[in-house]
Amino acid sequence: MIVRDALKEDAVRIARLIVAAWPVEDFLRMGNDLTLDDLVSVITGYVEAEDTIYSYRNTLVAVEESVIVGVINGYDGAEYRDLKRPVTDDLHSRFGNVSFASSEETEAGEYYIDSVAVDASMRSRGIGSILIDSIVGRAVSEGHSTVGLIVDYDKPKAQALYERLGFSVVGEKDFMGHRMKHMQKKIG
Repeated sequence: MIVRDALKEDAVRIARLIVAAWPVEDFLRMGNDLTLDDLVSVITGYVEAEDTIYSYRNTLVAVEESVIVGVINGYDGAEYRDLKRPVTDDLHSRFGNVSFASSEETEAGEYYIDSVAVDASMRSRGIGSILIDSIVGRAVSEGHSTVGLIVDYDKPKAQALYERLGFSVVGEKDFMGHRMKHMQKKIG
């Protein structure tokens, strides 16, 4: 398995993995007839874009036998609002007022891991850990001293993984009306 920078042509597979890791019911409620395939199509557009939180430019992929089996994306928290704006503007134009727009997942002072997902058939093989270590390496190379992420209270296994990788709970953040644990790791 290798980890590499994502390419624009990886967008559909990246979108499918990201969407699979989300509380998808919350997103599907945005539109009356919105389907999972519709949501993947919308997110694919954000991955293909140069300037969004989901952009391929902010993404690493794990590849095994030419198949993308995992994905992680992250960026400087100081850029969060600028990277999120094209997404929220598009969601507002499509669906009206959406709760995602008011979420403040990160802020200046941390490199933020926005999404991490591993194909269901490949879980429990250490791919998530490898992806997190890889994105932390990217954060170090860009001069960051802190990496952050959020984790749902209902995901104790994910929290345990993050703790094994050196993250600790530093507070809470809101994501789409859910309180999430905010975790950070000092790297510098």
